Amino acid sequence: MVSIEPTAQSAGTVDTSGGGMSAFSARQPKPDTSLRAVREAYRETVMAVPHFEAEYDDSLEANMSMEFGPELGTQIATGTRLTAQLYEALLTASEGARDEREMLLPALERERESLQSVQATLDDCERRAAALGANARRTTDPARLDTIDDQLAEIEANCEAAAATRQQQLHSRSAAALSGVDGTSLVRYLYDGCPVTCPALVDTVTCLDTIRRHRRHCIVSTS
Repeated sequence: MVSIEPTAQSAGTVDTSGGGMSAFSARQPKPDTSLRAVREAYRETVMAVPHFEAEYDDSLEANMSMEFGPELGTQIATGTRLTAQLYEALLTASEGARDEREMLLPALERERESLQSVQATLDDCERRAAALGANARRTTDPARLDTIDDQLAEIEANCEAAAATRQQQLHSRSAAALSGVDGTSLVRYLYDGCPVTCPALVDTVTCLDTIRRHRRHCIVSTS
């Protein structure tokens, strides 16, 4: 944006549209060079992300309206002149969008790290629980079953700790500085369309169910 200059007002013309159609632009309906440069830059950046078609696949006007608001987005996408007023409004909106993305990035990185940590813990818990569960079904020795149950209890505690850490991360997540996004809607933003909105917690519950099933077998077999 900073490399694009607003269009100079021609002598004898009056701009009444803020970037829309005027008496001058009615005779020249094509957008000026500056406005075309803005649109091209937007297409090559915001609309050029790999997931654009899958997630959005909308028109330039629709996408700009969502990014900058209906009035400004429509003026940029359908107008003919990048007036000084329109340029300043676009520059302010672009800087705001940039700042919001810079604040969102750390939240996304924390979410990724949290999921990776839970996955590593669950993979270890599931692997160890499966081996102990198989051993429990190959023995009827009460002492051996008690030992296996103690080991399963340790794994269960690790799994519960991972769930508690994940739960705390979800509740402490702050997105108050993001326009239109709070802690709850950020979850919807990240996992909208997914079968579950908190995949790590669901996987943790599944892992705990498996561990507790093995523990019940140990308890029943020694009673």
